[in-house]
Amino acid sequence: MSRDPIMETLSTLRDLPTLPTVAVEIAALLDDPGSTSKQIMELMKTDQVLTSKVLRLVNSAYYGIPGGVTTVDRAISFLGYNTIFQLLIGVSVIEFSRVGGGGGLDIREFWKHSLGVAVTGEIIADRIGFALAKETFAAGLLHDIGKVALAKLAKERFGQAVDAAKSRGVELWRAEREQGLPTHDQVGSRLAELWRFPQNLRAAIGLHHKSHELRIQTAPRPLVPLLDIVVLANLLCRRFEIGDGGDSVIPELDRPLLARLGLLESDVSQVRGEIARKTEKSKVFLDLLGDDV
Repeated sequence: MSRDPIMETLSTLRDLPTLPTVAVEIAALLDDPGSTSKQIMELMKTDQVLTSKVLRLVNSAYYGIPGGVTTVDRAISFLGYNTIFQLLIGVSVIEFSRVGGGGGLDIREFWKHSLGVAVTGEIIADRIGFALAKETFAAGLLHDIGKVALAKLAKERFGQAVDAAKSRGVELWRAEREQGLPTHDQVGSRLAELWRFPQNLRAAIGLHHKSHELRIQTAPRPLVPLLDIVVLANLLCRRFEIGDGGDSVIPELDRPLLARLGLLESDVSQVRGEIARKTEKSKVFLDLLGDDV
């Protein structure tokens, strides 16, 4: 029987570094309807390094909390423990991406793109009054985490995929397939399961390249608008050339997608202006990468 390169690559995911224990344990608490914010706070206090980085983000201009906060419980009181947890995941994954090189990805430009999608998604969610608006930031920030995993699992082949995508003007997921690799959404979805990410993040990571019809069939109904928002945010950031996601394809504006979200083409230019202002405030996230990447 011939070997399946996709399954072989996916099987090596067990060799990837895990998220910090505190992040995994908090993920389990969030899946437990009987958990309390006090339990979340107590767990976060056991990892002071991660907690200090989360507090640094909370105290940035992006969130603009009057007078700032110095403790986890105060941060939770302003932003809610689900938002704090998603920041914790973001910090953990950014740290994970710094280890071992980018395998053809410019890691800093990759995170600029991901951060742009996070900011854009939040702007769109606020504009349309989406009920889960606070969850869109982390969903956008982490939607492409599978690219980082592939860069570590199959550095040479993934680098060749990035080169082919850029030289031939094709989408990276297509070039990944041509290299005999699983696509980054497949790898990201599996990794999100292993790391016990909440459902909204797993959906954004695993379904952002699927058609609207497949997203409807696969995702829980309340998450379908969230996925539409992440897909549109990704599309706009690619059109506006914010950062570098690994290829140079500039997608066409998806008018049916705009219509589903209740947006007009005239809204796009307004959103672009908001992105520029909000991205400037969010640069503290890139500071977590340090100067060595």
